[in-house]
Amino acid sequence: MSDITMLEFADYAEVDRKTGAVVKQIVEESPIMEYVPVHLIQGAGYKYPREESLGGIDWRAVGGSYVASAGMIRWDMETLAEAGGEVFVDDQEIESSNLIAIKPQKFMMKARSMGLFISQNFFEGDKSVDPDGLDGMRRRLMGSQLINAGTGGATLGLTMIRNLIDSVRGSPDALFMNKTMRNKITALVDAQTGTARIVYDRDNFGSVQRSFDGIPIRVIERQDDASTFLEFNEDDGSGNPDTCSIYAVKFGMEDVHLIAHGGVPSVKDFGEIEDRPGHLGRIRWMWGIAVEHPRSAARLNHINNA
Repeated sequence: MSDITMLEFADYAEVDRKTGAVVKQIVEESPIMEYVPVHLIQGAGYKYPREESLGGIDWRAVGGSYVASAGMIRWDMETLAEAGGEVFVDDQEIESSNLIAIKPQKFMMKARSMGLFISQNFFEGDKSVDPDGLDGMRRRLMGSQLINAGTGGATLGLTMIRNLIDSVRGSPDALFMNKTMRNKITALVDAQTGTARIVYDRDNFGSVQRSFDGIPIRVIERQDDASTFLEFNEDDGSGNPDTCSIYAVKFGMEDVHLIAHGGVPSVKDFGEIEDRPGHLGRIRWMWGIAVEHPRSAARLNHINNA
């Protein structure tokens, strides 16, 4: 049971019903988890080779020789970080409702919170801010994989989106952004008569989703208040926190994937406890991110809300 998505993990026979329900709720709350495969590892670290350059190829004359040109590989090391939280159902809540109804609801609420936490840290995790966490895409994508829309911010255009897509080898599996950016892309396509088009489809949970040139557009936002951490609060390059980013990601075991110890998150229900009046549960997961190819993902930043 490895190298498959969390949604596929949830359907395995050895995953108990409660854990399966929690995992599916996490995936529904985190669009990333619909795509990204999970690689199971032993221990707390994962070392892998990352291609830097392929090396050269030359012509050779009779009696001649080739110029030595070895491909360059850099070994990267990723470590796991633990995320989780406790579920507590107070006796007063049970007495005013019932345990059978309220405990599953509390677990699902915690699962949604976990899904949001995974999404946020996948993009914005920063070990310099929280050394117990991990580095997300914002910290990892540099050089040619960081596309600047314009210092001081710039208005989004279709050419920018296509340049972002072209920065990922092959083609990205999804574009991640806030809802405002998704609507701007739709408006840009609607306003032109070229070959770009928006297609409407449904995700694994029946929600309507859009795609641009065949690439799914996934909105990152909270379901409760529609807020997003991919909002217009990034430095525009001149000191003003008023721009946002769009990410393009290619998922796979040779591209972007997660690492985990133990597979799916651990879901524990400890029942009634002695130290306070109520029932206690816990959800926890040890996970990390691996980017195995330098062109597996890209970020378009400094986009104005204009």
